[in-house]
Amino acid sequence: MSAGQMRRVIVVGAGASGLMAAITAARNGASVTVVDAMDRAGKKLLLTGNGRCNLTHMDEYPEESCFGAERGWIREVMRQMMPEEVRHFFLELGLPTFEKNGYVYPVTGQASSVTAVLTAEMRRLKIKLKLSEKILALEKDGEVWRVRTGSWCYEGDAVILACGSKAAPKTGSDGSGYELAKMAGHKVRPVYPALTSVLCEGDFFQTVTGVRCRATVSLYRVTKKEPKLKEKPQKGSEREAEKASGRKSEEKLLLRRESGEFLWTSYGISGILVFQLSRFISACRSPEKERILEADLLPDLSEEELSRILAVRAKTLGQEKLSVLLTGLLNEKLIPVVLKKAGMTKKDSCEKLVRDGRLAEELVRAVKYFPLIPKGTKSFDVCQVCAGGVDTEQVDCRTLESKLQSGLYFSGEILDVDGLCGGYNLQWAWASGYTAGRAAAQSGSLRDQK
Repeated sequence: MSAGQMRRVIVVGAGASGLMAAITAARNGASVTVVDAMDRAGKKLLLTGNGRCNLTHMDEYPEESCFGAERGWIREVMRQMMPEEVRHFFLELGLPTFEKNGYVYPVTGQASSVTAVLTAEMRRLKIKLKLSEKILALEKDGEVWRVRTGSWCYEGDAVILACGSKAAPKTGSDGSGYELAKMAGHKVRPVYPALTSVLCEGDFFQTVTGVRCRATVSLYRVTKKEPKLKEKPQKGSEREAEKASGRKSEEKLLLRRESGEFLWTSYGISGILVFQLSRFISACRSPEKERILEADLLPDLSEEELSRILAVRAKTLGQEKLSVLLTGLLNEKLIPVVLKKAGMTKKDSCEKLVRDGRLAEELVRAVKYFPLIPKGTKSFDVCQVCAGGVDTEQVDCRTLESKLQSGLYFSGEILDVDGLCGGYNLQWAWASGYTAGRAAAQSGSLRDQK
């Protein structure tokens, strides 16, 4: 490229990170073309925050709420465009934002306003937007990159892959970007649904479908371990029988705990609280063996407080049924399910609980540690983002340029980075798009400048 000639940047993908990358590259002097297979830009962006678009989260350390890549790697990218800078960016485009409990939204409350100001800025910067162009191949000839579609071959000095993941393929995230990355020699880590509902084992879910429940839900990793025997067990003993049968004890390791409201469904559980836990379940080959969920259905009461309440009420109610005992504490549809888990029925009397302290303890445990066995998650069709993606060890965190191919950059969900609900995934999109766009517009990579 001769001195003074504009650097040509091709952005593959017109989602949040792709639009940010294109605008940033153009503002840094590049001639930019955006190519996307969909018929409009920002199609997935329109769905974020239930159409309200939770733009970011006012978190001083947003990388702490992201997973996949090494935390320091994510931090290096995030610091290049922090949440306050995202708000300033949109204010400059004519879209003020407001904050509510740390969540940041456009003042219009409409995701369409976000895409409108972004595409308006693209027109102002004379960025070419090529829609309904399915990308078939990514090639490099010397220092020139070629992006081939069914109808054209686009040439540039740099390419930014901002194709998204496999989440919500109807919006354009069909996973094709991973194949383009592989064409360039990149490793793609296994991709799984994240921020989605969890499927659970059990025959009672139809009876509680539609019930919303405030709870604290803990997710554990379950591992089997051989029982440790200090001395050889005597022949015929219970410990010898356990060893002979091959039974192993279970060890639980807490992976994550979330509090809030979740929804009981016909297949399991859903809601934001559940979404935050889903990535740790979808990656398991046998989640029903490797994971267990425990729901505290009355998180505002300690075990001791609940025990005292139940003891006093049981004495007062006497011959009344146990279902009456839990009325006012749990949704009526949940009561028979909890009682069954504790080894009782709603027809049993409260007096039975007074007579048998063990049953009272079991009832408290059923309420405070209600077990749920996950057997998987909902599919890519309905998940919000994906875990996994392009291996970040092969990408420079300062520029998001490939360490394998000069002039090739990545941004957004295509990388092995995913975040919690609450604006963290869009914050990653903006920050990574900004980082890749600015670097791609430079006349040479940092690697060339060393």
